[in-house]
Amino acid sequence: MGQSRVFTALTIAAVLVASVLAASTPASAELSSDETFFDPKPANSWGVDGLDPGSGNFQYFSPVFALEEIGDTMVVGGKFLEVTNGSESHSQPYLAAFDVDSGDWLPAFDPDVTWSVFDLDSDPARNRVFVGGEFPSVNGDTDAAGFAALDPATGELDPTFDVKVGTFGGEQPRVHSLDISGDWLYIGGFFSWIEGSDGERTTVSRLARVSLSTGIVDTSWTPPVSGGSIWALEVDEVQDRVLLGGPFRTVNTTSTAAFAMVEIATGELSDYDTGFGLTYFDQRGDASNYDFASAIAVSDNRFIIGGQEHRTLVTDLDLNVLSVHRTNRFNAANSGRGGDTQAIEISGNIAFVACHCWGQINREELDLTATDEFTDVRSVYALNIDTGELIDWFQPDFSGTAGPWALNVDRDGCLWVGTDATQSGQRPARGVVKLCQANNLVNQPGVTAVLNPGPASPDTDAELAIDGDFRTNSSITDFAISQPGNTPAITIDLGEVRDVDEVILWARTDEERFDLRNVIVWASPEPFPNNNHGVLRDDPNVSVTEIPGSHGAKRSLTLGVDTEARYIRVEIDFRDLGIQDVFQLAEIAVTGSEIDASEPDPITVTSTFQSRDRIVLRWDPRGPVDIYRDGELIGSDNDGWYTDTGLTPGTSYDYVLETPAGATADITVSTEGEPAGEITLTSTFQSRDRIVLRWDPRGPVDIYRDGELIGSDNDGWYTDTGLTPGTAHTYSVTTPDGTTADVEATTQP
Repeated sequence: MGQSRVFTALTIAAVLVASVLAASTPASAELSSDETFFDPKPANSWGVDGLDPGSGNFQYFSPVFALEEIGDTMVVGGKFLEVTNGSESHSQPYLAAFDVDSGDWLPAFDPDVTWSVFDLDSDPARNRVFVGGEFPSVNGDTDAAGFAALDPATGELDPTFDVKVGTFGGEQPRVHSLDISGDWLYIGGFFSWIEGSDGERTTVSRLARVSLSTGIVDTSWTPPVSGGSIWALEVDEVQDRVLLGGPFRTVNTTSTAAFAMVEIATGELSDYDTGFGLTYFDQRGDASNYDFASAIAVSDNRFIIGGQEHRTLVTDLDLNVLSVHRTNRFNAANSGRGGDTQAIEISGNIAFVACHCWGQINREELDLTATDEFTDVRSVYALNIDTGELIDWFQPDFSGTAGPWALNVDRDGCLWVGTDATQSGQRPARGVVKLCQANNLVNQPGVTAVLNPGPASPDTDAELAIDGDFRTNSSITDFAISQPGNTPAITIDLGEVRDVDEVILWARTDEERFDLRNVIVWASPEPFPNNNHGVLRDDPNVSVTEIPGSHGAKRSLTLGVDTEARYIRVEIDFRDLGIQDVFQLAEIAVTGSEIDASEPDPITVTSTFQSRDRIVLRWDPRGPVDIYRDGELIGSDNDGWYTDTGLTPGTSYDYVLETPAGATADITVSTEGEPAGEITLTSTFQSRDRIVLRWDPRGPVDIYRDGELIGSDNDGWYTDTGLTPGTAHTYSVTTPDGTTADVEATTQP
């Protein structure tokens, strides 16, 4: 998928295998490592639930393995069984679709897929979504085993792209990786033949390509792969090569275990170090172990390659290594669990990396000797692909066991994560998590932070808590508590009053880690008068958000503040743990925006028109406007005019027009005619079966006979028909303002 392709891998008992994810990132979504900050809480509510354990070939327990953005749709594939938003669930196993903007489930896309989906891709015209997996059938068609081309709106099979894969031994075929370059769709996995749309079957070995325009197999491009399957596949369009990762041992009969590159033109091996894979992804030094490159992404000048045991490399296109990062080394300096790299997504100069890791990541020297550059990681981290450096500000907080296996940056720059996590940023996560960009107010010029009570270490320690550098694991300790009931605190000055949305806190993560408990966040547009909690709570300018210790230990917290403030005071009390005089914190982020102090453009009412019962207002069009009459909202309009009907003649009305930005216009208008007075019934006429009433015209009136409404009239007369001869009736004529005239009349005998 061009510059933002993603591949994944997994472990099965003693044998490691991998899953591959394809992701398409529009150019408009390219991110910058210098200015992008992600809110750690999910921006979507819908996700997936349930888990099929899968076959003996693929038993890793993660619900999502593939994400593909197609227009307004995010297609999700994996091993899940249903979609859910927490309050309602629907059966939609293995393959589902969600709205890119809202994150809502799209029930119109409902293919019947009968087993796990490992990879997704789509053609440039977005007319098809290609699906790879270990499914025996799609929509009841067993010819679609392992691979299918579907309508991205409905999930129906596309009969014009009738490509099939299979094995000669009768095993279930598996497609783990898909990538598109030019007119070719590359397919990798475990299969021994492929049949094109022309019905011709070609013998292959785990790798093939077919024409996107015709669906016909390229019979001249069949590089033989042996010893294991292909799990990662990415096309390098700059130098016309195909990068492969997986537990295979040879390509074109040459030993190139774990990683290989073949030529697009010929399928022959490229000129590279064929020992590259085992050099970086064989920790145990035993070639019989299936360690391998499991995730690959390509930009126009970089490869990002991740694998089992547990490295991720940033290289140039000649495989010269720029940086090496390793997760969870399992030694005294770096405790944690897991570590395998599982997915990579490139956007701009950022590579997002997903791993089976809850511990620390270590920057290694190029000769693979360890360094002391340890940083906490919670299953997803980010690298600057220009420099190979870790990006400090990207610190999501996922729960989970397997970790994410799918990443995709959508057209709006939001990062979609397919994971087994049940929470992100202390908010519910349901397998598909959408993280969106936010403005971090503390990483801007003029923002300062101070400690109160005074520090035992230099004032610069306070600045470390708001500099976006999580590698410092900054801690501020040994304060004397100045007043009973108060704790040490950091007060942040944002420089001016801002519209503050959230305060996000990350705990210290080094060898003396303490989780976040008893957190109090104060916010105020003015300096805090003192440190006394009672005084602060009584101050109408000060808002407070707090989390008691009973919420449990947290590595990070996202607190919704939602107020206008310049000063943010953060307190963390560890005394419930028996720890005195301690304030420990790694980082603080404050999300929000500047307040627009400019005055909105005024509304100009260009004309009015009035009659006895209506008033028409016209103004310069400017989008949505609310209209109020005498203080009551009566309607809205986008086009610059509004008609108010059913009014009383000769009456004055006060109107206010208001835009969402706060621009207003006030105007007073009167209807024509004299104010309503007494109604005068000028005459009546009666026959054997009807009575005619006449009065001075004054606009709409209601007519009642014997207390029952029988009609309405505007013109000053009304005929009541179908009456009984010689019968007396009482009539009332009533105006909208309540003026009434009564008369009795009797039909002729």
